[in-house]
Order: sequence, then structure tokens, then C-alpha cells
Amino acid sequence: MVTERSNEDREVGLLEALWRYKWSSLLLIVLAGLAGGLATVYVFTSVEATAKFAVTDPRSTTFLRQGVSSDSSYIAYTSQRAAFTESAGVLDKARQLLAAEQAMQIGLEDLRKAVEAKPGTNGGIVEVTVTAKTDRSAAQIANAVVAAYQMLTEADAQREQQKLLKSVRSTRARIEAELKRAPARSTTAVTLGEALVQLQLKEGDAAIDLAQYGSGVRFVDQANPLRVTPSQAPKNAGIGLAVGLLLAIVIAFLRATNPIATAQRVTTGTGQRQRTSKTPAAAPPPAPAPSLDEEQEDDVTAVYDRDKLLGYVARSKPGENGVSVDAGTGSSSSQH
Repeated sequence: MVTERSNEDREVGLLEALWRYKWSSLLLIVLAGLAGGLATVYVFTSVEATAKFAVTDPRSTTFLRQGVSSDSSYIAYTSQRAAFTESAGVLDKARQLLAAEQAMQIGLEDLRKAVEAKPGTNGGIVEVTVTAKTDRSAAQIANAVVAAYQMLTEADAQREQQKLLKSVRSTRARIEAELKRAPARSTTAVTLGEALVQLQLKEGDAAIDLAQYGSGVRFVDQANPLRVTPSQAPKNAGIGLAVGLLLAIVIAFLRATNPIATAQRVTTGTGQRQRTSKTPAAAPPPAPAPSLDEEQEDDVTAVYDRDKLLGYVARSKPGENGVSVDAGTGSSSSQH
């Protein structure tokens, strides 16, 4: 017996299915919208703040050139300064500044994850991007990293100057000692006097270099702590509602067209269709017992058939096949 759906069940539309299960569909849509909004607030809430600074070209100095002699080497130098901005020393100094000035406690590893420094598209620019929970904290961290970079770079330049000055002063002291021992107006005294002048000029140039190089930064574009990034919660909640609506339509349509839940039809042997019923079909009534007249009629028919057969045999030739039939009695005898 073959079953198939009725035309009404096969033609269930999307809107009809959605309306049939409207309350469960509405609950699913609302939950999806709430999930999108709450995920934005508690999981995907992160904003970025960027601070920029231009590194000082060391070619403008005499003793702090650091091997920079061309434009390509200056680009490489900028990349090195960007890597230095992300170093542990700079980040640890920034952490100390945040604790002292902003009362913000943050770990070094958290700073490593939040801070990204890279060279800008233009030469000599370093961009410091910080990801945090709020705009204010992101901007404060970015500005603290730039300030820490300036402090440590200036400290490094001062150490280099101190090394240079120490060497110059040591050489000057030795020349002055030799100059005292040299005869007056001699060639040696003149040469030592010229060398002493050169050392004095070198010492002055070192002071000028330090003043020009300073913190290694020409200018700083700080991040704005008052900037407010628009919330993405309404947008993501709308996306959640749209996704929930699609899921509700699909689920409602699948429920409406589920072959187990819908009515089925069966095809009988004659080709007629009828709906199946959950109640078992009633057993057919027992056939009525034959009456006495019907039994006698059956017996008469049987006797009639027997007499007809015997009459046919009696008309046969006597003794055919060694059989003789008595027409009166209907009995037969064999001749041997």
C-alpha cells in the first residue's frame, strides 16, 4: 500500500508555516537579537586608538647618525624604531607611567597584546595602535607608550653623548699634560694646541647633537582620550534579529512539512484514495450460515450430476473396455 502527502500539505508556504508556529518563531527571533546585542557588549567590545610620531633623522647630527647615510637606510632605521616601541623596556616604562599618572594597573603581557607599532605609509612615521575596552583607556595607553619611547630614546642619546664626552675629555686631559711638557712655540706645542682646539669643538658639537636629537622625535600626534567610538550593539542586534528570522522561517517550514506530523493518504488496489486512520479497521462481519433449503439444493444438484453421468455411461456400447453397465441399477461389472 503506497502513501503520499495530500496537496494541501505539499503547498504549505513559508509565511503560512511561520504563522502556524508564530510564538516559537517569535521567541527564537528575540533570543537571536538579544544574543547579538549581548555578544557585542560583553565579548566583542573593543576599540582602538592610534598615536603617531615622526622619528628624528639622525643624518642631521654629527655623532648620533647611527649608521644612517641614505634614504633607504633611513626607512630601515624607522622600522627599527617601530620595533623598539614594542620592546619590553618601552612597555614596562609605559606601564609605570600609567600607574603613576593615570592610576591604571595593567600587566606587561597585557600591554604586549594591546600595543602594535608599525611604520607608517610615509617615511619616518611610526603609528602606535592600542586596542582596549574603552576609548579613554586605549588613548591613554597609546600616549603613554609614545612618552615612554621618548624618555628611553633621550636617555640612550644622553648615554651616547656621555661616552663621547668622556672620550673627548680624557683625550683633552692627555693633550694638556703633553702641552705643558712641550717647549713653548715649538712645533709639538703648536700641533698639540691645534688638537686641543679640535677636541673643544668636538665637545661643543656633541652638545649641539644632543639638543637637536633630543628624544628622537620631531613631533607627536597624540591619541584623543575624549573620542567616543559609536557602539556596535544596535547594528549587531539587528543582524541577530535578521539571522533569527531566517532560522525561524526554516525551522517553521520544516516543522510544517514534516511527513510524520502531516496527514497521509493511501492508495488502494482499485486506485481510489482514502485517508488513513489511526483506529484499526473493523473486521468484516462473518458470512451467514447456509439455510436448510440451500443445503438441500446443494444435495439435489449433486444427485443430478451423478445421475447424468450414469446415464451417459449406460448409452455407451456394452462390453467396451471390458465393462458392462446395468441401466436399471446403474451398476457396472467387469468381464474377465
